[in-house]
Order: sequence, then structure tokens, then C-alpha cells
Amino acid sequence: MTGATDLAKVRRLKYWIAGLTFFPGGALFAAGYSRAASGYIIGGAIVLLNLLGTERSVLSFVEGRGKGRVFVFALYMIKLALTAALIAAALITKVVSPLAMILGITTFLAALLFDFLFFPRNIGEREEP
Repeated sequence: MTGATDLAKVRRLKYWIAGLTFFPGGALFAAGYSRAASGYIIGGAIVLLNLLGTERSVLSFVEGRGKGRVFVFALYMIKLALTAALIAAALITKVVSPLAMILGITTFLAALLFDFLFFPRNIGEREEP
């Protein structure tokens, strides 16, 4: 896989996650399940924000040199701590359904599956370096 196709796949994954988060979440709100909808949308938003943060952190880490790498690593660890705090706050305040939040977090896996099904890759062919 080339760098361009990798970036295209990450871009598609962002769209898949957004769609797989907001369409079912909106349907849950419309059906009157507000706690489930909140949990699902917050879980999907956490995944999407983590993907965006991870993408930026990895690109900065790869492009950075020296002290910049340590700084990017520290920012990445802070991002993980903020993610854990956000999940804990949502669950402690009981604004969301825990099961719905878990399902929202799995939108990343669903996005990978959908991307694989709709954009298959020919693994049998060898790529030229």
C-alpha cells in the first residue's frame, strides 16, 4: 500500500465512522431512546476524535525529530488520559447508556468492515516498491 492509498483509507474511515455514528444515533433519538442515542453518539464521537488525534500524533511523530518526538508522545498520552476521563464522566453522570456507549465505540470496527467490503484490495498481486 502506498502512502496516498493509506491516507485515502483513513479519510474513508473517518466518513464511515461519522455515518455509522450519526445515522443510527439520530434514529435512536427519533424513536425516543435519548440515553441510548446519547451513549451511542458519544461513543462514536470518542472514536472519531481519537482517530483524528492519533492521525495527527503519528504524522507529527514520524515527521518530528529530537525533542519534538518526546513532546508528541507526551501529547498522545494526554489524549489517552482525556479519553478515559471523558468516558468515565459520561458513565458516572449516568447521562448515557453504558451498552450504547460500548456499541458507539465499536463503530471503528464496523467502519473497517464496511471499508473492506466496499473497497476491497487485491492481495494476490505484488506491489512494486
